[in-house]
Amino acid sequence: MKRLTPTRTAGLAAFLVALGLTACGQKEAAEPAATAPAGPPPTPTLDQLKGATVAGVFEQAVTLNNGRYDGPPAAPGAASHATLMLWEPAVVFGEVDGAPGSEAVAMLSSNSGGSGEVVYVAVFGVRDGKLENLGTAEVGDRTRLQNLWLQAGKINMDLVEAGPKDPACCPTQLARKTYAFEGGALKLSKSEVLGSLTMGTLAANEWQLVSIDGQPVPSDAKSPLIHFERDTIRGFAGCNRFTASIKETAPGVIEVGPAAATRMACPGPEMDLEQKFLAQLGKAKGYTFLAGRLALTWTDKGGAGTLVFSK
Repeated sequence: MKRLTPTRTAGLAAFLVALGLTACGQKEAAEPAATAPAGPPPTPTLDQLKGATVAGVFEQAVTLNNGRYDGPPAAPGAASHATLMLWEPAVVFGEVDGAPGSEAVAMLSSNSGGSGEVVYVAVFGVRDGKLENLGTAEVGDRTRLQNLWLQAGKINMDLVEAGPKDPACCPTQLARKTYAFEGGALKLSKSEVLGSLTMGTLAANEWQLVSIDGQPVPSDAKSPLIHFERDTIRGFAGCNRFTASIKETAPGVIEVGPAAATRMACPGPEMDLEQKFLAQLGKAKGYTFLAGRLALTWTDKGGAGTLVFSK
C-alpha cells in the first residue's frame, strides 16, 4: 500500500478545501433564484369582494357580509339603520392604480335610513396577500348605472342621473363620468352630459330576462329575449316569438300594447314562464337601470313588480 507523503497530504487537503468552497459558492449563487419576486398579486375574486371592508362611505370603515352591511338602529328601537350593498352584476377587473396586477372595480349603494340612495365606486386589490380597499369615490344620489368599463387605467361609466328639472326620485339625464387615481386617491376626473333618457338608448342591445319580481328565471326554461325598434318591441317569450307596440310618453315612461305571438306548444315550465312574462310586459309602465341591467316596471290594481334583463 502506497503511503501519502506530507507534501501530498497537504496538497490533497488544499484540493478538498477548494472543492468545498466552490460547491459552497455554487449553493450561495443559487439561493437568490429561490427568493426571486413571485410576480404581480392575484386579482380579487367576487367572493372576496362580498366580504370586503369598505372605507369612505360612512365615518368608519364597515365590513360586508355576503355583499351587504347592515348597521345598528339609528336610534334605540328605531327601524331605520345604515346599509351598504355591493352591486354584484356591476364588477369589472383590470389595472387602474398603476401597480402591477389587476384590481376589482365595484359599484355600491348606501342608505342611512332616509329615502336617498347614494352610489359609490370603489377599487379593491390584493396587497401582501390581503384584500384592500384602495379607493372609494361618491358617484351620486339615486344615480342609475347603464354601463361600466375600464380603459387605459381609468374607470368609465354611463349613468342616468337627476337633471336640473328632475325630481330626485326619477333621474332622466344621461351622463358619462370618468374616475382615476390622482395623488393616491380615487377621484372624478371628467364628467359630461350626453342628453336625456330615451327608449332609443335601449335599441343597441338585445336584452335577456334574468328575473321576474326578484325571482330568477327557472333553470329548466329558456330565457325570454327582447329588442327595441322605434315604436315596436319584439323578441322571444320563452316558447314563441312575439311583437308588441310600445310608446314612450315621457323619458322612462312607456305604454306597451297587446302582444301578438306565434302559436307553438312547449313543455309546461316554458309555457308558464311565457304567459307570466307576456302578462307583465303588457302592464309595463316604465324603464330604468339597476346595476347595469335594464328594469321594466309594471303596475296594475293587484300590485307592482319588475322585469330585469341583462345584455
